[in-house]
Amino acid sequence: MSHMKNKKTLIIDEEQQRRYEKHRESFLNPNLPYQPFIKTMNFTRSSGTRSKFPHFRDSGRLIHLMSYNELCAYLTVLHNHEVEEVYEQFALPIEDTLPICDELGINHPYGKNRGRLGYESFDFLIKLTPSEERNTDWMAIAVKPTKELFKPRVQERFALQESYAMLNDIQFVVLDSDQLRGIKSETLELIYRNRTLEPFAETFYEDWLNTLRGELLFNAHERMQKLLKNAASANGITIELSQDFFRHALWSKHIGMNWEMRLRMEQSPQRLGVFVL
Repeated sequence: MSHMKNKKTLIIDEEQQRRYEKHRESFLNPNLPYQPFIKTMNFTRSSGTRSKFPHFRDSGRLIHLMSYNELCAYLTVLHNHEVEEVYEQFALPIEDTLPICDELGINHPYGKNRGRLGYESFDFLIKLTPSEERNTDWMAIAVKPTKELFKPRVQERFALQESYAMLNDIQFVVLDSDQLRGIKSETLELIYRNRTLEPFAETFYEDWLNTLRGELLFNAHERMQKLLKNAASANGITIELSQDFFRHALWSKHIGMNWEMRLRMEQSPQRLGVFVL
């Protein structure tokens, strides 16, 4: 009888299982477009602002985000690390999470039907560019509002995710809203669309950057807008393209700034903390 009882408790939520199978296949098969386990249309329990945001490299792919905190996390990770790929809403195999929950002495996640098992998921699984400076090229990220960090069930799910990460050689990171929400995230969202340059613009970029270096050296007390206008005139490009180049240089870390300052072009480079890296 106990064997039958155990079998009954291992029934998986059918709707979640269907989504998981498509999701898992898309992760394992590089010829398939990645399908997150949770899409914005699936997840109605989130109190956050759900959105779809352009992938940093693949113009045909949208990243499914369940909150503004997740958007901030996505931008922060992309800017702070050399990222090869992003897998948002990444589900963990039940055959792995069940024994972890047993070991930790916690309840396994359920589906909408409390009698059926559901899947745990990372908010993000990040593939980093290989580096000898790191022990692993994989990073898992959990995103939560700061006020929820110490709720008992949240702590249990962190423990589950961290245990799975450790067993699979993945670095586990928790990012909370107090860390994420700030002026830097607002600026990263502003400059994100300039993360890449059109091929025709690339031919002008290096000369423009060298010109701006000189402007920053000699005219750092002037308004940033004037320096961008000077760099545009010197290179025979429009002021709009010069502004795009400036945002691209910030995203690409060719230029640094004080990320605690709002990016207002009427301010001087000195005030903004703008400098060439």
